[in-house]
Amino acid sequence: MVFGSPFSEHYPARIWASLRKSRKGKDCLSSLFHFVNSTRIYDHVLKHSKRYWIFTVFGGFASCYTISNLCDNVWKRANKGKLYIDLPYQSPEED
Repeated sequence: MVFGSPFSEHYPARIWASLRKSRKGKDCLSSLFHFVNSTRIYDHVLKHSKRYWIFTVFGGFASCYTISNLCDNVWKRANKGKLYIDLPYQSPEED
């Protein structure tokens, strides 16, 4: 038996006692935790180390890219007409 193994059902009595103390309804994020637990993402992705790291790395890439684009679009909308790209281009006069 390996303590903390997701495949083991034989935990010490103190662990079962602490698991009986549910936090359901006590946290402000309990609805989020309930949703995440209902998707069973832990069983399919987060339980296995290799899948967890792949999920974490690619999730980080995706979230960084999304937040960067979101911030850029908010900045462009807030500063419309003040940015270099908004300046009208005037070609130089030919001699």
